[in-house]
Parts: sequence; structure tokens; C-alpha cells
Amino acid sequence: MKTLSQTQNIPDFDADLDQDPVWDLLDDAPLQEPGPRFAQDLVRRARLEGQGGNPWWKALLSPKPLVGMTATACACAAIIVSLPNESSDPAPVAVNPPVLTDDWEENFADDLANELLTSAADDPTLLSDSEIIALLY
Repeated sequence: MKTLSQTQNIPDFDADLDQDPVWDLLDDAPLQEPGPRFAQDLVRRARLEGQGGNPWWKALLSPKPLVGMTATACACAAIIVSLPNESSDPAPVAVNPPVLTDDWEENFADDLANELLTSAADDPTLLSDSEIIALLY
């Protein structure tokens, strides 16, 4: 089985670069020598760029973060002021015990009969006919 490079002619890019007229222009250009402090300046510049600039406290106290922190503090203060005051005295609670009437037994019997009749109306098989008549009369 033949590979792709065997079936197709891949152009030789190195040969094309050797024939490029740019190389002729570069050969004709005058030679530039770096200055005597070129290496020192380059290393110094790389070191300064790698340090990251300002310390953290200078970055925190710059104008943009100060504006954000001030806005956040004002918003928190506005929320705290707008909250209801919880230290006020609670509303007094009535301590009156429920009053029992003398006829509570009669009312209880009537309420029980009404509940049983309502249940019998929902499910007629719950009570027999004689029990329903006894509740009614």
C-alpha cells in the first residue's frame, strides 16, 4: 500500500525559500550591531515586566476598586437602615382563659349529631337507617 506522500508530489518548501528574493534583500542590507548595554537592558526589562507591577494594597486602593467598595458600603447601610426595628416591644397577648358555658354539653351533643349526619350524607353505608332516624329525632 502506498502512502499519501508516495502518491502525491509534495512541494519542497525549503527549496522555495532559498529562491525567495527576500533573502537577497536581507543579504544586501547593512549589518546592525546591538549597543553595548543591549543585553543588560533586555534582561532588566524582562525582570520588571515579570514582577507584576504594583503591590496588592496599591491595587486595592486605586480609584476603580474604591468606587466599588464605596457603593457596596452605601448599599449595605441603606439595607440596614430600611430593615424594621426588632427591638420594639411586642404586642401584648391577651391572657384571658376561655370561658366555659353551662350548656357546653348540649352544644357538644348537637355538634356531634351534625357531624355524624354530614358523614352519613357523604357515605350512606356508614350508619344504618335506625341510627340515622335516632340522630334526626
